[in-house]
Amino acid sequence: MLNSSLPGIADRAVREFHELIELGLINGEGEFVSTCQYPPMLRLPPAAGEDLFKGYVFPKDGLFAIYAHLPFCIKQCSFCHVPNVISSSESEKDLYLEHIEKEMGICFKRLGAGRLKANSILLGGGSPTFLTPAQLERFLKSFTARVEVAGPAQFSCDIEPLTVIGYEGRERLKILKSFNVTRLSLGAQNFSDDMLRKMNRHHNSADTLRAIGQVKELGFELEIELIYGWPGETEEQWAETVSQALSCGADEITIYRLMLIPNEGRKGAITGMLNKRGGLLKANERVIRLKAIGSAMLRAAGYGETLTRTFSRSPDCFSRYRDDFGGCRRDSLSFGYYALSMLPDRSIQNTPDLKEYYGAIRDNRLPVRTGLIHNRSRQLVRNLVMPLKNRDLSKKQYLDRTGVHAGEVFGKQIALLKKYGLLEETAETLKPTEKGRLFIDDATQIFFQTDYLPFPKAGYKNGTTKSSRNGPPRRGQPLLACAFALFGLQAFRPARLTSLRLGSKSTGQISSYLRDTTLGAQEDQRHARKDYESACYFVRIKCCPTTFYCGKNF
Repeated sequence: MLNSSLPGIADRAVREFHELIELGLINGEGEFVSTCQYPPMLRLPPAAGEDLFKGYVFPKDGLFAIYAHLPFCIKQCSFCHVPNVISSSESEKDLYLEHIEKEMGICFKRLGAGRLKANSILLGGGSPTFLTPAQLERFLKSFTARVEVAGPAQFSCDIEPLTVIGYEGRERLKILKSFNVTRLSLGAQNFSDDMLRKMNRHHNSADTLRAIGQVKELGFELEIELIYGWPGETEEQWAETVSQALSCGADEITIYRLMLIPNEGRKGAITGMLNKRGGLLKANERVIRLKAIGSAMLRAAGYGETLTRTFSRSPDCFSRYRDDFGGCRRDSLSFGYYALSMLPDRSIQNTPDLKEYYGAIRDNRLPVRTGLIHNRSRQLVRNLVMPLKNRDLSKKQYLDRTGVHAGEVFGKQIALLKKYGLLEETAETLKPTEKGRLFIDDATQIFFQTDYLPFPKAGYKNGTTKSSRNGPPRRGQPLLACAFALFGLQAFRPARLTSLRLGSKSTGQISSYLRDTTLGAQEDQRHARKDYESACYFVRIKCCPTTFYCGKNF
């Protein structure tokens, strides 16, 4: 039932939504787009895996976030944009397992590693539990022979309700338990049977409750996933679904907004409804209301928002893999058809074509189709945006990864988000406020380079943030301007400039060199034109042994 206070909370969220549109922080003309990675997956250019892994250096502590994609489903859910394999054939599943095992062998050989240590692991899909118990055990034996799971590692697995009920379902759960899987993520999606039919799910709410009972009986940590915003879903229906999820006593509840525009490799059936709904702004308002209602109900029940969209009964109870991967806290290696690996300076995406995936592995090649080694500008944006979207930004982590303080590069944008109540800052972190978490996917686009914005800049109103929506300072501006920022000068003053010295080299010598040099010609020349909105000025002065970083906005 809809609590009497919830409509007022939803009204306030809609007012804030319109205020942010007027300020230019949210695009008022576009549908919601979730960008879980930066750059977005669909913007990665063609690349070869052999090239993308060259020069990669292992993390100092040797710990990874590791993902395996087991893509099998019985049918395609209407909301799903992920390339999956719709098959119940055991032979097809055996064929896939054979190839993902070989892929891991090829990748480990390229990396020069016999075995990897994991800080966090996720088996996802589809659903890994669509494998038969024997196939699941086979895969886990092969996987754990290459990946060390013992010790502090958190081992998670996505599950589907029908696959973990009854005798066979219980066998799957016992197998997962025997391989040290401790955390399960259950795709309940909704507790309304009518909504589940519209989503083309093949389970009902009774199946979900039975699955939850067996999972809890065997002592797993449990996350329940829900989707809100389905066309026609009322506030009362959504509140009832959240209430039922709370009554199950789950350790975590994650609420996902229905995506109409895919950020994955295919279009789900739901995308066809885009042109049938009408009234885009009203539709967005409705979804904002549902999110505000769900968030308020979960907080009132004592669940804290540990990760964006994920509410937990304990502050230490959340997906460590999602935090490692989504928050750029660990190097992430992923295996399987359409899997995405994210390393500190590169993104590597496997092919979404299953035949192409099999063919590459048969040829002893990594099945990579797209990817990118990130220049400095992308790294500066990526290491800020992803942690903020996921949980919070550790200032120390940002400094360690980039060599600069976030405020040096993005001070203006950070100040605006703080001014409008979306970010809060401590000595150690930057993190979204409660209000900020409602709009964090949209608000963090203020840091994006122009090429990666999901909507044209014209869709953002001429407000106080318009001048900030250019990413960081632009590449290709004269290095002399960087020198001014470095020395704290507001304008060119030759007498003062020539009086300064760096090491044994006078700034007179430096300025003479800088007058005829631009950043585009000096650093990363091949990408200068493409990456005209560089994340910061990178100054390497040939006549001085020191490398300087400058993030002043001009």
